[in-house]
Amino acid sequence: MLYYIEGKKARNPFTHENLPVRFYTLEELCYFMEKNMYLIDASWLGEELFAWLEGELDEDVLAAHLRSSRRKTGDVYSCAEWIFRASGHYTENELQDIAALLDQMRGKTKMERRKMRGDLYLDAGRYRKAAYIYIELLQKEYAIQMTEELRGHILHNLGVVYARLFLFPEAAGLFSEAYALSRNPKSRDAYLYAMNYVDDSCQINEQGMDMNFTLMKDALNHLSETADDPAYYEKRREASETAGAFDWKAARTELLQKWSDEWRSMV
Repeated sequence: MLYYIEGKKARNPFTHENLPVRFYTLEELCYFMEKNMYLIDASWLGEELFAWLEGELDEDVLAAHLRSSRRKTGDVYSCAEWIFRASGHYTENELQDIAALLDQMRGKTKMERRKMRGDLYLDAGRYRKAAYIYIELLQKEYAIQMTEELRGHILHNLGVVYARLFLFPEAAGLFSEAYALSRNPKSRDAYLYAMNYVDDSCQINEQGMDMNFTLMKDALNHLSETADDPAYYEKRREASETAGAFDWKAARTELLQKWSDEWRSMV
């Protein structure tokens, strides 16, 4: 989507200590919110912003609607929907998509919303951006603020990133850790799948992979059902050919170091 600055430009920008940027126009505000929906919260989307819209951009009607909505519902996401709609830069279908995404954000913690952003990158195939978010959330300073279940989901999704980049040893280790925390069968099955491509010489962290008889039976049933599907063999052949097309053992160290260096430069 292209953005054109058509509305009034403020003489004094809107700034807030919880935001990394300043806004001069309604369009800039919408663009920021669209790209950073996990940052939408009551700490900055409130009276201070409403007064700025009214005083700097002459958006008296919009400010009145926002105050009324906030007073009646207390819902910051309803206010965000008002702002998107008032900008006039979105089609009705786009507004519906935005409303659906905002609805998913309701009731989520800041970390859960941040993870959702990473999940969107993962679904879009933007693996490096997804990895940055997951790696950030796995840092020690966040550990005491999240449940083991959430941490397990993050580890699993980071494992998916690695697996899709054919870094199977790293992926297997992450799936193992994820399963230890969440006991999600998907993490167990993903671990077994990744181990198909791991050399015997690789040391995998299997501390959480308690493969007792019941779990092994469930996994066997699942993999048997998968193996009965002809598409499974085609996918496995494609993965093997792609993984064999380059020296991934040598490349993985370089890639992981690059990610580490780039991530550290961002924080």
